[in-house]
Amino acid sequence: MKYIKNKIFIAALTLALCVTTVFSVFYFMGVQNLPAAMIQDALSPIQRVMTNLGNAFDGYTVYFSNMRALYEQNQILKDRVENLEQQLHDAQLAVGENAALRDYIGVRDRYESFSAVSAQVLGRSDGTYLQYLTLDKGTSSGIRENMAVITPYGVVGYVCQVSTNSCRVKTLLQYDTGVGVYVQRSGDMGMTDCPYAMGQKGLLRVIYLPEDATLQIGDRVVTGDLGDIYPSGLTVGHVIEIMPDAYSRTLTATIQPSVEFDSLEQVFVVIGFVEKVTEMPSEDATS
Repeated sequence: MKYIKNKIFIAALTLALCVTTVFSVFYFMGVQNLPAAMIQDALSPIQRVMTNLGNAFDGYTVYFSNMRALYEQNQILKDRVENLEQQLHDAQLAVGENAALRDYIGVRDRYESFSAVSAQVLGRSDGTYLQYLTLDKGTSSGIRENMAVITPYGVVGYVCQVSTNSCRVKTLLQYDTGVGVYVQRSGDMGMTDCPYAMGQKGLLRVIYLPEDATLQIGDRVVTGDLGDIYPSGLTVGHVIEIMPDAYSRTLTATIQPSVEFDSLEQVFVVIGFVEKVTEMPSEDATS
């Protein structure tokens, strides 16, 4: 038993001497913390991989950041180009639009002056009794409520609400937007209205036409001389059907509007017009 204890003691002493010797050797070699050094050596490959991954991630982050910055700059430049093109387009329209509108049938001969502002259609609402258009011009462009809105083809409606940079237009395809009109060929006068069922089909009608009116299918219907909103002589549409009204002893005509409301993109808001005054011959001239 004593012999076994001596052998264990000798083995432990030998192990201690070996460990001490190994640590001493590493100490004199400059490695003062062997376990830490061993762990560090073991982790070095992993640290190297993580460092490389981190560098790669940083590189991708910088790349995508630069790409996003380039995209944003490109978008800004694109918006500027579109804005400049729109300004050029508006300027070209401003030069020629009033002259073109005065050449509109009857306008040049009827008016001393006729000025309008071009506007783009931003949106529309329909599907009910009412139909509105939203335009991209407002008070900053001289637009006010109750100004007529037209195209070179005919009457659209009138401005019913306006803000600084936009306005809302009531079109003729509404039950409460009546316009005094007359048949250009025959001179028969009436008033437009738009019942719900007709408005859904994009049609108007002219009511209160005299029973003895001589209008015909295909006749052109234009705005009358009475009224403060619409200049007279502007096309509203053409007659496609004539029906007698037995109760009022008048005629009713169905009108196909000259404007295609569903495809409107650009319109003109009439901001001013002065009709020519027909001078009556003086007494001296007749005598």
